[in-house]
Amino acid sequence: MGVTEPESTDVTPASAFRLQGADVVLEAFPDETIAVHLGTGRYYSLDLMGAETLELLVSGRDVGAVVEYLAARYRAAPDDVEPAVTDFVRRLLDEGLVTHAPGAETGAAIAAPLPTDISFRAPTLAVYSDMEDLLLLDPIHDVDDTGWPVRADAVGTESAESRDV
Repeated sequence: MGVTEPESTDVTPASAFRLQGADVVLEAFPDETIAVHLGTGRYYSLDLMGAETLELLVSGRDVGAVVEYLAARYRAAPDDVEPAVTDFVRRLLDEGLVTHAPGAETGAAIAAPLPTDISFRAPTLAVYSDMEDLLLLDPIHDVDDTGWPVRADAVGTESAESRDV
């Protein structure tokens, strides 16, 4: 696992995305979703709108389909939803949480949403770096094939059989 350089922030309606791989871990709670980037040590809080948007994005749908879905669900104008979603995707790209997914099923519509009386708000991503050093030092995210923690300097040099358990 390592730090991935931010990639192009070009976002079009036909752009599709996926999570940045094993370095990004998500955990959903009733009122927010927490994302941790194990390669940078940063962690993030996504509000409900951000969590829903991210979930739709990484399901293989393109940005245009996500905008249409959110506009229908929240009874908002697509022209209001599109810039908010595009800005959110650029932030996700800048933070290394998602990456472009060329070849994803772009153009596929999402099943019609159940409309809600909640108003659309721009999805938010709060960034926290106060625990970067601790998260990067935590050996628990460097594990061998059996799931046991391995020091970063020992990755690839020690096997489960050579340890006293």
